Amino acid sequence: MNKIKLTALPFILFSAIILLGSCRRDDIESESTYSRTGIVMSGAQENNPLNTSTASGSIDVSYSKLSRTLTYKVTWKDLTDSVSLMHIHGLAPSGFNTGTVQNIVATSSSIFPQKTSGKFTFAKSGSLSGSFYVDGVAVKEADLLNGFYYINIHNNGINPNGGNYGGGEIRGQITFQ
Repeated sequence: MNKIKLTALPFILFSAIILLGSCRRDDIESESTYSRTGIVMSGAQENNPLNTSTASGSIDVSYSKLSRTLTYKVTWKDLTDSVSLMHIHGLAPSGFNTGTVQNIVATSSSIFPQKTSGKFTFAKSGSLSGSFYVDGVAVKEADLLNGFYYINIHNNGINPNGGNYGGGEIRGQITFQ
C-alpha cells in the first residue's frame, strides 16, 4: 500500500506540471488584454461648460494586464482651431469632470509635430497614438477597466458661436465594454 502511495505522488506532481505547462502564453495574454475601438468623442460629452461643437473623434484603446500598459490612438476632425492640449483625465464617470492624470499633448511638452504662428500645434484634424504605464497609484487598473478615465482635446481658438471651449472641445470616455 505504501508503494502505491509513493508512486502516486510523483505521478500526480508530474501530471500537474504537464497540465500547467500546457497553458500557452498567448492564451494567458489574451485573457488579460482588453481592447475597444471606435469610442466616440464629441462636444456633447464635454460638460465644463457644455458645448455644441460639431467636431468629432474616436479613440481606440488596448490595455494589457501583464505589462500594465494602456495603448491608445486618438483621431479627431473638424475642430474649430488647431489642437493645443490633449489629456487623459480621471477619476470621473461619464458626465463628470476631474483633473489630468496624463498629458498626451501639453504646452510644456515636446511632442508637437509642427509649429505655426509661433505655437506648436496639431492640425484641426489628425490622429495621435501613444501608450503609458498604469502605475497603480495615479492610475489604477480597476478604475481604468471600470471606465473612470476619459480623453479630451482642447483647441487654440474660441468657439465661433461665442465663448470658448475652456474645458475642452471634444471628449470620449475610455471604456472596454
